[in-house]
Formats: sequence, structure tokens, C-alpha cells
Amino acid sequence: GTISAAQAAAVNSSAGVNIATFNLGRSAKGEDAICLVQLDEDVPETVLAAVRALPQVKQAKPLIF
Repeated sequence: GTISAAQAAAVNSSAGVNIATFNLGRSAKGEDAICLVQLDEDVPETVLAAVRALPQVKQAKPLIF
């Protein structure tokens, strides 16, 4: 399956969370992709739960640097 940038943006937008950067990549055609999204604020648990609920998402977790 595929997940579009629009789906991820819609989850954040509906919660009023602004995306600062959005990076998407994969190791090879047909392989799993990884998406790194930087937000302007901490990710609310409700947004994280909504992303995890998308059927194409295998894992979603906040990273703090």
C-alpha cells in the first residue's frame, strides 16, 4: 500500500499542527518507505494515534533531538 504526503498532512492539519519539514525515502522500488516529519511543536498524542491508525503505517513514534 501507499501513504501520500497529503494523508499525513491532513492528519496534522486537522489538529492545527504545522509541518516544518517533510522527508520521504525508501531503499528500493517496492520496498517500505520511511517518513520523517518535523513539526513546529511537540506532537500531540491524538495526532500520533491518528497517524498510527492509518492502515499503511507500520510504526510511528516521536523523536526528540
